Amino acid sequence: MRRARLNRHAKVVATLGPASSNVAMISDLILAGMNVCRVNMSHGTHEGHAQLIAGIRKASAMVGLEVAIMLDLQGPKIRVDKLPDGLELKEGDIWVVGPTKVQQDYPEYKGRFIPTVYDHLVYDLEDGVRVLFDDGLIVAKTVEKDRDIYKIKVSVGGTLKSNKGINLPDSRVSAPSLTDKDHEDVLFGLGQDVDYIALSFVRKKEDVLKLRDLLNEQNRNIPIISKVENPEAIDNIEDILDVSDVIMVARGDMGVELGNHLVPAVQKKIISLCNLRGIPVITATQMLESMIENPTPTRAEASDVANAIWDGTDAVMLSAETASGKYPLEAVKMMGSIITEAEKTPKERPSIKAFDLTGVDDATMIGASLIAEKIGAKRILSVTQSGTSCLKMCRFRPQTSVLGVSNLLSVVRKMCLFWGVSPFNLKDYDEDNVELERHVIDKVRISCELETGDRMVITRGSGKFFARGTSNSIKTIVIE
Repeated sequence: MRRARLNRHAKVVATLGPASSNVAMISDLILAGMNVCRVNMSHGTHEGHAQLIAGIRKASAMVGLEVAIMLDLQGPKIRVDKLPDGLELKEGDIWVVGPTKVQQDYPEYKGRFIPTVYDHLVYDLEDGVRVLFDDGLIVAKTVEKDRDIYKIKVSVGGTLKSNKGINLPDSRVSAPSLTDKDHEDVLFGLGQDVDYIALSFVRKKEDVLKLRDLLNEQNRNIPIISKVENPEAIDNIEDILDVSDVIMVARGDMGVELGNHLVPAVQKKIISLCNLRGIPVITATQMLESMIENPTPTRAEASDVANAIWDGTDAVMLSAETASGKYPLEAVKMMGSIITEAEKTPKERPSIKAFDLTGVDDATMIGASLIAEKIGAKRILSVTQSGTSCLKMCRFRPQTSVLGVSNLLSVVRKMCLFWGVSPFNLKDYDEDNVELERHVIDKVRISCELETGDRMVITRGSGKFFARGTSNSIKTIVIE
């Protein structure tokens, strides 16, 4: 399993939940190929999440492999409120939708009132726009506003139950992307030393900057994953890329609001833009959905994962498959197997001319990638204090696996998401040791099962071995 992790380029993100929250299962998932653990803040309590995160760190230490932890914020998800008996919405019926707090003010609509937890819903609507319930399974259109409520006419009926989502694909939602709950969850996550924070329902760059400001106030530099999942975000994608560390193509709500038929093309476009900018991108939602109930995926699901790899995604994500499914371990193994097979198909690498390259470190990373391929090196060893050099390296999609070596645990964990990079934590070292490089090589040789005669390319900065700064040197060695 360790060798498979080293030789696989794309990474696996897995959501942890009731089916995968004990230390033994988490250990198995890490050994099976899970690189990033997603903690979903839409469910559970801070106490429960703290126990889960402690379990992740314990499992990681037990198996001797680091993983990153992604804290996924709930965001302003618009939902139906409590409906004890559900509501049967039929085609052609007229209903009203509005905040729960005003329901008692409209006794004339008793039995026809759809309560929502979102107080500003009515102010985001206008006549003739769609209102979708339960991931688009129930469709209605607004008719007219009546003070604090809106009349809607059902075009596709169904049974509506408590807490189901509401989507407004034709409207601009005014709810802040970073809610009060998200604010509390961010502070909780910082206290738990999470490695990434995912911001849900990003619509414009200002949404990302609000989270960035909060992190700056806390003097923390945690990478932000912007989840692109609605038409407004797609329209503003270039601006969002300017301020994001990672992008997630969140295909669930995207499919509901755009239409499933448009998702594949949008996915390809976003991945391509991220690849050109060197921004890691995660493809998510329903990738192996049938494995919630079944031990193997459908052929279509396997093809979906493979095509995401061929599109150029840095990582693929499992949601309910590992959080609440019957076969979490099998799902991670299957994801890894599909990635491995997909990566055997040669993919044309983007031309260097396509990138905006100006720095010495860019040139160093390109040079190291090309040299490694020309001499048949088994590994590229990149010494880094921030992870930036490894991130730049994977932008060029080297065919040689990269070992990102750092003495900082936070950097090692961050690199778990980077395409083609295997993080290596050098815990015990003497900065003034003139034989430090040899010490690192000996450690790496054992960990990566390198043999005498294998070639390796080393990139690092000038000065002390772990000095922060520009990577500006390339060295080739033969393992003795």
